[in-house]
Amino acid sequence: MIPNETNTENSRNNFVQIRLGELCEQKEVTISEIVERPKRKIQDLTELDEETRQILEKYHQYLRQNYSKSRTVYNYYIFTKLCLQWMGKPAEDITMDDLLKWKEHIIHTYKKNGNARRVMSVNHFTKWLGREDLKLAVPTPEHSNKIVLSEQELSDYIDASRDDSLLHLITLFQIDGLLRPSEFNNLKTSNMDLDNQKFYLDDTKTGNNYIILSPRLIEAIQNYLPHRKPLPEFENYLIIIPRGRYKGRPPTPFGGFINNQTKKIARRAGITKYVSPYIVKPSAITNDFNNNVNPKIIQRKARHRKIETTLVYDHTTDEMVRKHFEKQQVNTVLETGTNGKYYQGFDYV
Repeated sequence: MIPNETNTENSRNNFVQIRLGELCEQKEVTISEIVERPKRKIQDLTELDEETRQILEKYHQYLRQNYSKSRTVYNYYIFTKLCLQWMGKPAEDITMDDLLKWKEHIIHTYKKNGNARRVMSVNHFTKWLGREDLKLAVPTPEHSNKIVLSEQELSDYIDASRDDSLLHLITLFQIDGLLRPSEFNNLKTSNMDLDNQKFYLDDTKTGNNYIILSPRLIEAIQNYLPHRKPLPEFENYLIIIPRGRYKGRPPTPFGGFINNQTKKIARRAGITKYVSPYIVKPSAITNDFNNNVNPKIIQRKARHRKIETTLVYDHTTDEMVRKHFEKQQVNTVLETGTNGKYYQGFDYV
């Protein structure tokens, strides 16, 4: 038993001697045993041949030139590279049989929803190669019932951030701007157009990748600006880490700063559910649906290209439908003076 602080010095010495004895009795690890141990999956991947490396680099260059979002470029590139490494053959020699074996491998190795993105990435690459014959069927994603914060919890979340201009800004970018965690790094002061309620997320003010700012989000930006203390080379970035090792720098696209601040705000708000940036944004969308906001407005706020993506967040329940019928019945009685009996044998309750 490990001694606690009340043990005597002799007890500590005895404990150390016992542990040293146990370590000495352990079997010595030989070089052959180290070699025979299973390696991490990434080390099992085959090195790419020179021709495939060149093709992959050209593909990467194409992605950078045609896609503004760094995450999109990264996903397409890295999933394609891992697929080619797993197959271990030149890109020009890939067959449908190779791809089917790779698909079988990922289905039994990774989660289902992640595999849809893997297959779409490889399909994108083979299409770029001009190999339409190599298109794989994309696995159907599973719908998962994630945690959703209630309207009251979101209100508490906002209130808990009000005494800190940075936390309040992060909160409103999540709820009003529906910003993804990786997009906070793209917020640059040179891309603000507060007069027209726009905040562009691209490097230039071209294209349509911008947030429509709410009045309270504009106010939060203006309140935060005097408190920024960026290092000279990061003067153009809006969100600046205020303290610690990375003080004066913007958060990295896939770092933990936004996630940590989100959890901090949730603790302040007394929310006991698990809260992350990937909970706050969907909760804001779902609550918009519950408040009967036009789905097209929600789609624009979320910057979804397809309305089907937006509708995934519509968690309409049976109880909500029943309440709709009850409200409809009350309105009918008020407007017509009838009891709502339109059809024989059917009454609204």
